[in-house]
Amino acid sequence: MTDGKLIVIEGSDNVGRSLHCDLLAERLGAHGIATKRIGLARSKLMGDMIKSQGGDFHIMDTRTRSLIYATDLVDQSIHDIVPMLEAGFVVIADRYTLTPEIREAVRGGDVDWIKSLYSTVPKPDVTLILHAGPRRLLNRIMLSESIGKLRKFECGTDLYPGESITTSFLNYQRVLRKKFLKSAEENDWLAIPTRDDLWAVHDNIWNEVSAILGEMLLEI
Repeated sequence: MTDGKLIVIEGSDNVGRSLHCDLLAERLGAHGIATKRIGLARSKLMGDMIKSQGGDFHIMDTRTRSLIYATDLVDQSIHDIVPMLEAGFVVIADRYTLTPEIREAVRGGDVDWIKSLYSTVPKPDVTLILHAGPRRLLNRIMLSESIGKLRKFECGTDLYPGESITTSFLNYQRVLRKKFLKSAEENDWLAIPTRDDLWAVHDNIWNEVSAILGEMLLEI
């Protein structure tokens, strides 16, 4: 039994996960709660290697990618997640096991085998799914002038050969969104559309998180 809590925020790239993880951590801090941020490609063991691969991830096979991401998260579990939970921290995960599971599932990966790779990591106390339409995600990328930074793997170009990178992105994000929403429905997780006002989205997140923290929250 641990004294801390594990909060997971999942969803596609550019959906607003990192921003809402920041807002959540800031608000928890105001209520006297110590937080720790974790996420994909953040372990000391594998993080730099994953980031250095850049767009080359699409040329790897599904088992190799699955093993790399699982090693990254299990390493974080051993050195960060479990110790922080035992110390009473609220650990906020900017993506956890669901993203790599879904990414490989749409590429024909063995979902049961992939899930087994994460059998030793702590189960989340709350999982929230942020989602937005593919066109909205693409518009956000274009407005931020980061269209040139899109990586082939993130755009699903391996799944849609011959398509432009933007068309591939739209098709890929449409498939991912369906998978995320299906997982939310099957597991009774709250799915929050980020087309709404920023603070309305944050309030939805806060209502779910504060409900399980209870007396951990101090009066401001």
